[in-house]
Amino acid sequence: MPNKDRPLVDLHPPKNGVGWLMNTQEQKVCRFQNDMPTQHAQWVVVETRPLRGSGQPVIRRMLRHNAIEAWETMLKSGGWKRCPPKW
Repeated sequence: MPNKDRPLVDLHPPKNGVGWLMNTQEQKVCRFQNDMPTQHAQWVVVETRPLRGSGQPVIRRMLRHNAIEAWETMLKSGGWKRCPPKW
């Protein structure tokens, strides 16, 4: 996205390595959170839950570069938007 098209202020910047996405069509919310780094890699925990609170969460641990790619893919695919923390 060219710089002229970007908003001057990010409405929901990540705090302490935590970012949130929400999909109202699928009724899901997703949290990306930095995990404890190891000597060889940086990890991110990705937790997806139903928006209504019923049902089991899906928790994945992935390498940081894979989590960044997943975040960008979700935003580009449509339906997913950044949101404030949900839990």
